[in-house]
Amino acid sequence: MNELRHGSPVVEKTAHLLGAIAEAKHGVSLSDLVEQLGVARSTVYRILNSLAAHGLVARINGGATYKLGPRFIELARRISPGADRATMAEAAHPIMQSAADRIRESFKLSAPEGDEMLTILATQSPAEYAISVRVGSRSPKHVGASGKLALAHSSDEAIAEYCAKGLPARTAHTITDPDVLMDELRRIRDDGYAEDNLESSQGLRAIAAPVFDAAGALVAAVSVPFIGDATPDRKRTIRKEVTEVADSLTQLLGGTMQKSK
Repeated sequence: MNELRHGSPVVEKTAHLLGAIAEAKHGVSLSDLVEQLGVARSTVYRILNSLAAHGLVARINGGATYKLGPRFIELARRISPGADRATMAEAAHPIMQSAADRIRESFKLSAPEGDEMLTILATQSPAEYAISVRVGSRSPKHVGASGKLALAHSSDEAIAEYCAKGLPARTAHTITDPDVLMDELRRIRDDGYAEDNLESSQGLRAIAAPVFDAAGALVAAVSVPFIGDATPDRKRTIRKEVTEVADSLTQLLGGTMQKSK
């Protein structure tokens, strides 16, 4: 590890350490950092402790593996919305992948953009046959679980403006009546989650939960799409995992979690 000639050795070591953590997609251990950086174990340990105290790094699930911490999301938000989303997606990836592996379903993270929802991250189920989600795909907000969540947490004026533009159908089950949609949005606010019941694509269902920032605004939605009907127990399992992932991201953003029902 080369250090800047007229720089601070500690800052140089910290910068290289943060870079190594950022490049590790699934986190990195203390031992791995020591080996990569060629720095004394005690030095790396002290730097990690200081960074963790400031929220710049965090242990994954409280274990011995480190990732970038929630403070980076806060700092990224001050740069640009694009950087904010990229950082949120990076923070969400290990959480979503762990949940996908646990219940063998694909997970999706979507963010509101105008009248649409934009898919910014997808994690694949380990099952042999699983739904593949395309990052960058878009859908109208009244179509699907994530979009309805975004509308449900919008102002009445914003909802009325959206409905005034028309509610085109994707399938025979898409909600196209503004009054019916308003009833659905009220239910979603009460329940804390949303469902897609064959509304976006024939045969496809989904359950979604909201992600809130420190200002209480919905900034994303976590969802699990699945084909066909699911048993009540299976739906409860999916809803629990989706809600827990969304709550974890809300915590990273310094937001307030909703009570699950």
